Amino acid sequence: MKRFSIIVLTGALVACGGGEPASEAPAAAPEASAPAPAPAAFDAAATFNTVCATCHGSAGLGDGPAGQALDPRPASFADAEFWETRDEAHIFTVIKEGGAAVGRSPLMVGWGASYDDEQIQALTEYVMAFQPTGTSKENERRP
Repeated sequence: MKRFSIIVLTGALVACGGGEPASEAPAAAPEASAPAPAPAAFDAAATFNTVCATCHGSAGLGDGPAGQALDPRPASFADAEFWETRDEAHIFTVIKEGGAAVGRSPLMVGWGASYDDEQIQALTEYVMAFQPTGTSKENERRP
């Protein structure tokens, strides 16, 4: 029995690298690997429908299922009055830093930690497209 234990213990040590040191072979030259795939293009509409529509609704009317329980209610991007005091820079700031950054509801969280400025700009442009035609801020764009 003692002999069996020694054999098992020796086998375990060798299997775990505790046996004789292996002779080191010269490092092989790294093989050429295929380039990493390019990241998928950012889809502002899909992102809006995933993260924004839960409160703002898929049509931007402020009627998303999670928004029903919020006070104040989420903004309706189809409301011309909403656009009277907002431009593209304002929308960008709210998306990036949250509502509290512009003196609005802290319930509107900022997404700057999740998306880069280019992605936030794409979301901003998507939100800007909800405004009714003829509003005074319709064509104002962030520099």
